[in-house]
Amino acid sequence: MDNMKEYLVVGGVALVVGGLLGWAGHGLTGYSMTTETVTATQDWRTACPAATIKDQNCEIVQDILDGQTHNEIARVAIAHDNGKPVLGFTMPLGVALEPGMGLVFGTDPEKAVPFRTCTSQGCVAEIPLDAKIQASLDAGKDGRMLVSGLDNKRVAIPLSLKGFSEAQRVYRSNEAKRGSWFWRMWQ
Repeated sequence: MDNMKEYLVVGGVALVVGGLLGWAGHGLTGYSMTTETVTATQDWRTACPAATIKDQNCEIVQDILDGQTHNEIARVAIAHDNGKPVLGFTMPLGVALEPGMGLVFGTDPEKAVPFRTCTSQGCVAEIPLDAKIQASLDAGKDGRMLVSGLDNKRVAIPLSLKGFSEAQRVYRSNEAKRGSWFWRMWQ
């Protein structure tokens, strides 16, 4: 091999190695294990506690606001309960507890979700995030939550999936970093 080819090969290898080292260095300096992150994607946001907090996970949240007053009327969150993903709802106080709430995506049949408890923030319902619900979320079928008021009239609260796919991507990326041995090594 003549000198020119040797220089080109060595230069190319040095460029690739330098690029990889720069990429790895940027990753190490660009991710803080002690910083809480919140990423908004249209109607959803992904909130992650600092990676140094071991017993908490990220969650994907949508606050549903009244169209006129802009007050929060409901909250939807995907989180973990004992290590398993759940879809949780916080509905306003004053809903009828006995029938629970209903969840509908697109033209799918209504899924009944019982209320678990009520707090000062509202009444909480929770359902395991199974493959069928995940498929409906992934398909982007907007949904509605059905609740009964104390007068037994059913009210539909719209659930938008605008930005859900991106929020889920951010969630998975952040959870992968939080659980990665590579990032744990740098604590």
